[in-house]
Amino acid sequence: MRSVMAAKGKSLGYDAALSNDFLESEEDLVLRLGFIIHDAARLRRIVIDDLFKPLKVTRSQAWAMAYLSRRDGVPQSDLADEMGLGKVTLGGLIDRLQDVGMVERRADASDRRIKRIHLTPEGRRVIKEMRVLTVQANEDMLAGISIDEVRGCVEMLRKLNKNLDAMKGKIS
Repeated sequence: MRSVMAAKGKSLGYDAALSNDFLESEEDLVLRLGFIIHDAARLRRIVIDDLFKPLKVTRSQAWAMAYLSRRDGVPQSDLADEMGLGKVTLGGLIDRLQDVGMVERRADASDRRIKRIHLTPEGRRVIKEMRVLTVQANEDMLAGISIDEVRGCVEMLRKLNKNLDAMKGKIS
C-alpha cells in the first residue's frame, strides 16, 4: 500500500485545503485532516463542557475522575504520569476535586509519603452521571455515522497517535 504522502495530484494550495470546498488533491485532503481533527476536538470540548456544567465538574476534573474510575486508589504521582500532567498541575486539580467532595487523598499503608487518590461516593455518583450524559451526547455527535465508519476512524486515529508518539522523541 502506498503512503498517503506519496500520492499524486495537483494541490489546490494551502487556502483551498483550509476551505470547506471539495478537495481534488490527496495532498490537500491530508493537509485538511489535521484541521478537521482539531476542529472536531474543539467542538466536542465545548459540548462536553456545557453538558458537565450542571455537575459542577470541569472537563479536566472529569478527565481525572475518569482515570480514577478505572484505577481507584492510584498513587497521585502515577496518576500524573498516566495523564501526562505535571505533578503540581495534577495536585491542583486533585485539590479542587477534594474541596468539592469528589475525591480524597489517603496515605499509602506501607509508605505514608505516598498519597493514593480515591473517588468518594459523591465522585462515583458524578462519574455515573457523566457517563449517561456522554453516551447521550455521543448518539447526537455520531448521528448519520455507521459503526463501521466509527471503527475505521478509531483504527486510523490509533495509528496516527502511534506515529505521533514515535515522532515526539525525534523532533527537538
